[in-house]
Amino acid sequence: MFGSIGKTLAQLSDPRLRGVLIAAIAMTLTLIVLLALFGGYLVETLAATGILWLDDIVSVLGFLASLFIALLLFPGTVQVVSGLFLDRVADAVEARHYPGRAPARPQPFTEIALDSLRFAAVSVGLNLLALPLYLIPGVNLVLFYALNGYLLGREYAELVAARRMTREQVRAFRAANRGALFLGGVMIAAATTVPILNLTIPVLATAFTLHEHERLRQRSIPR
Repeated sequence: MFGSIGKTLAQLSDPRLRGVLIAAIAMTLTLIVLLALFGGYLVETLAATGILWLDDIVSVLGFLASLFIALLLFPGTVQVVSGLFLDRVADAVEARHYPGRAPARPQPFTEIALDSLRFAAVSVGLNLLALPLYLIPGVNLVLFYALNGYLLGREYAELVAARRMTREQVRAFRAANRGALFLGGVMIAAATTVPILNLTIPVLATAFTLHEHERLRQRSIPR
């Protein structure tokens, strides 16, 4: 796993990834702003009291709550951005590290987009359902990393594997590597909470997951 991290970070200077990285950062930054605005609107709408001084307090708390909500929703919604750049990132990584592999099957854009939107909906929904538990100190951190680690590990693995596997093969691969995919997902989830680094998640997570996919695939081949 640490080898996959090293390979991912070492390729950030690759000219084939530079344009993708800049575009992904711009889109991810826009996404964070939109999530924060949505969170603020949601909090103020639900907490409006009609009492002036109390609403002022709610506005301040609402700003902080909006950042908190944006953090919760970010791991799921960033997957939509990742889907847009999946092939470009994967092609650059494979060209440098796995040049002997046959070309991946062509995936319709609608297939990738629908899979990404489906995951975003599931992730956002589960994180909102878990919102009361996120208010409990100690429980919130464990829950955030466990829930989003599972979701991100599974979804990135499926996106990458689907380029070369059938749906049935993807499910079998995921079932055979649950532990490794979960740990990888926890690392991605942790990265989404680090300022600046989280802007690069669509590129870093895709490249890291592709390296992990190759490592796990090679491990399953009989020697």
